Amino acid sequence: MKKRYIFWLVFIISLFETQAANTVKADSSGYSEDTTVNAQNNNTNDKNKSDIKNNDNAGSSANDNKTVDSNSDQNKQNTDNETPKKEQNKKTPQVKPKIKQGWIKRGKKKYFYKNNKKVKGLVKLKKYHYLFNKHGVLLSGLRKTPRKSTYSYYMTNGKRSEKSVSTKKAYYWIKKGVVKGIKNYAKCICQRPELPTGCEMTAATMMINFAGKKVSKLKIANETPRSSNPNKGFIGSPYKAYPAGYWVAPGGLKGVVKKYLGKAKIMTSCGLSAIKNKLLHSHLVVVWVNGMDGFSNHALTLTGYHNQQLYYNDPWTGTKAQINSADFISYWSRDGYRALSY
Repeated sequence: MKKRYIFWLVFIISLFETQAANTVKADSSGYSEDTTVNAQNNNTNDKNKSDIKNNDNAGSSANDNKTVDSNSDQNKQNTDNETPKKEQNKKTPQVKPKIKQGWIKRGKKKYFYKNNKKVKGLVKLKKYHYLFNKHGVLLSGLRKTPRKSTYSYYMTNGKRSEKSVSTKKAYYWIKKGVVKGIKNYAKCICQRPELPTGCEMTAATMMINFAGKKVSKLKIANETPRSSNPNKGFIGSPYKAYPAGYWVAPGGLKGVVKKYLGKAKIMTSCGLSAIKNKLLHSHLVVVWVNGMDGFSNHALTLTGYHNQQLYYNDPWTGTKAQINSADFISYWSRDGYRALSY
């Protein structure tokens, strides 16, 4: 019994050991399979990671390639953009500005250029003299010689006249380019029969008309004030003979002259040179004289001078005449050297 018990005990123990061994083997096998699976999973993960890394590297490489391509395109574009700039920066042959030389006309004004500069002042070009103002504009007509007291006459083409010349308004006596005298072509008006004592007003009418304002002697006579003072107006009536009509002094005519010409200047006791200067600029001068035409008081319109002669229009005779300067001064002095101009 005891042996049998021992037998079964050994059998059970053997059976238990066998079963335990199988369990361990199964566990070992399970562990191996898990290890294998895990290894496979790890390998798969590593492969995936490697693929991802490779993809990342490939993406990075692609991006790098794109960046390189983009940079290459940008560099190419910059190069293309810089190419015109370089071409622009290239020195192109510049056309030299044309040097202004000779005559140039701008509108109605004419200039003369010498070495690209405007000529100014009195200049001799070839054989003719020309006068230019401070702006280089060519001048014409009567002009004062720069830095001198003499005058010259320049034609419409700008050339200085070297000898006497006649224009629409006057005749100029000229010697070697210098004006020596002038005779203004003023129309002569006769005071008679309407104004037997209106010589002063008729003389003033000739002066006003020549200045460009057309007015009749009768209108001037009507507009001249009346006064017992000759310096303020006409004494009596110019439409009547003396003594009903008498005379008027420069001061009595000044107002009517200023009305038409905008200015009037009493030149009493001015001197003959001042009168000549007015005449040279085509401003006629009314003078009062005593002893001419048989009158103790008479007025004339001076129109010009040359050498020792003075030219005048006589309202009493209605004619043009001339008188020696010395004789004129004698008649003029007797009536107080009275004179009126503008």
